Amino acid sequence: MIADFTIHGFSFAAQKLWHIVEEVHGEQIALMCLQGPVSAVAILFEVFIVLVTTSDAQPANFVFGDSLVDVGNNNYIASLSKANYPPFGIDFGRPTGRFTNGRTIVDIIGQEMSADFTPPYLAPTAVLPLIMKGVNYASGAGGILNLTGKLFGDRINFDAQLDNFANTRQDIISSIGVPATLSLFNRSIFSVTMGSNDFINNYLAPAVLIDEMNLASPELFVTTLVSKFREQLTRLYNLGARKIVVTNVGPIGCIPSQRDTNPAAGDGCVSFPNQLAQLFNIQLKGLIPELNLNLKGSMFVYADVYHILVDMLNNYPAYGVYQSICRNRSKYVFWDPWHPTDAANAIIAKRLLDGDPNDIFPMNINWFLLQGTPAARKCSMFLAPSFVFGDSLVDVGNNNYIVSLAKANHDPFGIDFGMPTGRFSNGKTVVDVINQKLGLPFSPPYLAPSTTGSTVLKGVNYASGAGGILNNSGEIFGGRINFDAQIDNFANTREEIISLIGAPEALNLFKKALFTVALGSNDFLDNYLIPLFSIPERLLVSPESFVATLISRLRLQLTRLFSLGARKIVVANVGPIGCIPYIRDVNLNPYDEDECVTFPNELAQLFNTQLKSLVEELRTKLEGSLFVYADVYHIMEDILMNYKDYGFENPDSACCHVAGRFGGLIPCNRSSKVCEDRSKYVFWDTYHPSDAASVLIAERLLNCDTPDISPMNIFQLSKA
Repeated sequence: MIADFTIHGFSFAAQKLWHIVEEVHGEQIALMCLQGPVSAVAILFEVFIVLVTTSDAQPANFVFGDSLVDVGNNNYIASLSKANYPPFGIDFGRPTGRFTNGRTIVDIIGQEMSADFTPPYLAPTAVLPLIMKGVNYASGAGGILNLTGKLFGDRINFDAQLDNFANTRQDIISSIGVPATLSLFNRSIFSVTMGSNDFINNYLAPAVLIDEMNLASPELFVTTLVSKFREQLTRLYNLGARKIVVTNVGPIGCIPSQRDTNPAAGDGCVSFPNQLAQLFNIQLKGLIPELNLNLKGSMFVYADVYHILVDMLNNYPAYGVYQSICRNRSKYVFWDPWHPTDAANAIIAKRLLDGDPNDIFPMNINWFLLQGTPAARKCSMFLAPSFVFGDSLVDVGNNNYIVSLAKANHDPFGIDFGMPTGRFSNGKTVVDVINQKLGLPFSPPYLAPSTTGSTVLKGVNYASGAGGILNNSGEIFGGRINFDAQIDNFANTREEIISLIGAPEALNLFKKALFTVALGSNDFLDNYLIPLFSIPERLLVSPESFVATLISRLRLQLTRLFSLGARKIVVANVGPIGCIPYIRDVNLNPYDEDECVTFPNELAQLFNTQLKSLVEELRTKLEGSLFVYADVYHIMEDILMNYKDYGFENPDSACCHVAGRFGGLIPCNRSSKVCEDRSKYVFWDTYHPSDAASVLIAERLLNCDTPDISPMNIFQLSKA
């Protein structure tokens, strides 16, 4: 939004509307995470109508945050961060304590729900029965850390806001009892807009900047923030919150206060604050699925206000703004040095209400409001689940729960995901990206204790590092779950789903679901091609015979998966395994070190040729099946040959490395060195693609045609 601000109808993306800079407010532009993508007025009203006709009571709205959503709490404390005087509220009718010319995003959402504005907690009027419709606890200059905002004197940081909500909770319990209170909270929307002040009025505050940055690196500071935030969000859940929207930090390097205090940036945004925001946002985005997995019954949603605001600033004329004088506040993105205008808030709210996973993940506010209602259960548009089978390329943590040498639940894995999760990557797997683009949540690992009950209705991941088609593949790693056992586990999930919703509904669910199978690499790497150990086998079994055995076994397995109810099945082939750092190093050619190793790639191509025929055979013979062949070999080969065109700088070496010409001799571990810019590497470690490469592969499988994927892409399959 910032870079293309004229497209969205704005005339001014850099200047604040109110030019008088005062030392009164300490906020920034994290933008309300409360609600919304694309149509704050019409869409949410329609959703609200559905809600009031399908439930006994209107959901309440409980708001936590900073000055971006404060509606007057700071009026009642001794703080320099106040907005209860002109010209604040010039388009609201009067100053109220809102740090804008008009409404906050919370106000706009409330209007769309035909609800009254949520009152500030400290207002004398915020008592029963009014508080059962919602309360706003936000405070200008407040942050995640309790030290944040101390330059402004009194403020209410997130811990204290949670204390205040606990008081509200007790008041409501005293009025209507525990069961009715928990039912109210279960329906309600909880929004959390925090984090901007922890940078603007803490880590980046001029008075403390030098000392703070000498004591804590950006990475350490962000890790501390996210750790504290995890505790706070968990406490909010324990107090009864279930539907929780968490907003990330916006492009704080683009707000007027940062531009003016960093004139060297010229007309552009200031890089370092934005880099800090992005570092925080990456870890925050990883925290959301973690909480959804670990906190039973929770529905955390990640609102990407950074993405929305950057788009607004990039395309501001498209949002209805043309060159105009300052008196027309609707033509400005920023109201003051820190805060968006009413017009910008309305756009952000619309996109959080109705947007796609790029704006808000895993679902937008419209769908979020419907969760748990009869309308959601009956709606034919409800998202189909994703069931995943495979090896370490798509494992999301099953190997955490077994005795295996193939584990990724430690640093530096997950360095760009926010934490190690068991994914064999610096960030997301290909399937993670596909799920995000389809608006689906991450499929949880089957072996996780929380993968039970209604959670399994959204999909499950059965993949296991070192797993293969053959049961003896990967045995050098000890424990692993090969494809036969993964299908056994799906059969257990199938029985659980039948017990939850009945056989007819379960079969209908499977008919709509997306099944992904990504296996075969380990049958070569950790079986037929194992250095030394595989030599006797290769003398006895020809490549053709070994591949024929693989295909024969896979035919039986895929047929069994179909018989258990799977219909939409994406089968990925084996990539160019002769090009991975591990194979390059153990087969180093002194005459041509930069070339991929021929024999492993020939094996992969031999397998892939027969696999493609098998997929076509099954699609023809198994009535009602939609088998799709994903040519990952072709996609990866193209990326490696044309890596510069895709923005990569290193196509052959492991980012996480210890030893070897290509960093492939020793697997990634806690002692490994990690490249500084993972986005420039095709390979994360000895075997696996980086997050950046996974995104490219996923986008081609989602959107492209033959030869990348046939007979249809995944977007088409999801709608078939």
